[in-house]
Amino acid sequence: MMGDSPIIILAFQTQQVYCIRDKLGSIKEGGQDTIHTVYYAWAMQLVEAEELGEGAIHPIWRLKEMQQLGVAALI
Repeated sequence: MMGDSPIIILAFQTQQVYCIRDKLGSIKEGGQDTIHTVYYAWAMQLVEAEELGEGAIHPIWRLKEMQQLGVAALI
């Protein structure tokens, strides 16, 4: 809980292509087949409808904080 609002912490991982190119399209870091596993944690806070303003009828979950926990080269 943060004040009167519930907080949910989500932890997940993604597999992302790691390829950085320059303005001319040449690869500077990684490659077209360089895959990294990236770990994330998100803190989501429930925002009540009355706090969202006019016209809102349902509460929403708002991303309050995001953290990248680490990167591991997969291939």
